[in-house]
Amino acid sequence: MSKFRAWSVLIALTVVGGSSCGPHVVYQHLTDSELLQQSPIIVVGRIEKLEKFWKEQKHQGTWQGRPLYWFHVNVRIAVENTLRGDVKAPSLEYTYWLPQLPTVGEWNSLMDGARYVHFLRRDGTHLRALVDFWPSAIRVTTGRHSALTQTGGLPQTIAQLLFQPGEDFDAARFNILLASRDSFRLVGESGTTALLEELARNSNSQIRAEACEELKSQWPAKHFCSE
Repeated sequence: MSKFRAWSVLIALTVVGGSSCGPHVVYQHLTDSELLQQSPIIVVGRIEKLEKFWKEQKHQGTWQGRPLYWFHVNVRIAVENTLRGDVKAPSLEYTYWLPQLPTVGEWNSLMDGARYVHFLRRDGTHLRALVDFWPSAIRVTTGRHSALTQTGGLPQTIAQLLFQPGEDFDAARFNILLASRDSFRLVGESGTTALLEELARNSNSQIRAEACEELKSQWPAKHFCSE
């Protein structure tokens, strides 16, 4: 991890400088809360197509005294919910940039066919991820939700989305560890505990068991799901 952090710091220092052509790479690590606060456009959508353009490179910054080159990734999604912004189309495309270097740790590694909360911004007539390289999306493994209410605020809405089974929910694909991690970042311990406790009352026995185990693993000193 220390080696990865050192690599990240060095890139952060060098990517700002150097010559550049084409779109400017925005290299800035943001927390989930910062993504939510700073994104002018937030949508929930499933990735329909993910393309990496290895040969379409741009130079920005340096790495170990050599020019640092970036390639762009194009993402096409089917829009299911618009949480912020003026997106009304049933689908959209956006891009982000990755360096031509080995990537380890936390970075923007989207999966084709998966569902995410996407944090976006406009760059002229195009849409781009809010930041490049670093994560600019939150994975959703609870399926499609035809309607989302924001009565408790946007952080609570997204946290609930991560836990509440949707229309095409598949228990085998539900990732409670990811949901807990991102919920904790958005609504803290008490909010996440409340959502897990609600999930522990679900009619699906597998979901109940996973929620109870997650509660016990996160807060071993407390007692949850006792018969």
